[in-house]
Amino acid sequence: MGEGDSLIQTIHAQLSAWGRWVIRPETRAVGYPTHSAGFGDYLPSGSEYKSRPPLGFGCSDDMLAINNAVLLLRKEDRAICAEFYVVGPSWEAVCSRVAMSKSVLYRELDRIHRLIETNIMRAG
Repeated sequence: MGEGDSLIQTIHAQLSAWGRWVIRPETRAVGYPTHSAGFGDYLPSGSEYKSRPPLGFGCSDDMLAINNAVLLLRKEDRAICAEFYVVGPSWEAVCSRVAMSKSVLYRELDRIHRLIETNIMRAG
């Protein structure tokens, strides 16, 4: 696997996190909290964070960077990105909704990943 493949996997992981993040306000409106009230920022005594998580896995600022990169895409590309990463849940379901074969959808997502990577680097 080359460096380009590694970058594409990173973009895929970031977009997967973005897909969950972008719908978070809607899903957090009802139900139970994800953690106890006093323990959200708890860090055991004597421990510390060694480094920041990679872009796309940390704070809302990282998600905003991914979101902004997605917003720079053409409308059609944004729609494919949202269908795959937000709506999901499977390749078959996405292929059916966007009327593409799995191989065409794979090529389109690869192209979109590269565009998003370029958008992030330009904004960075």
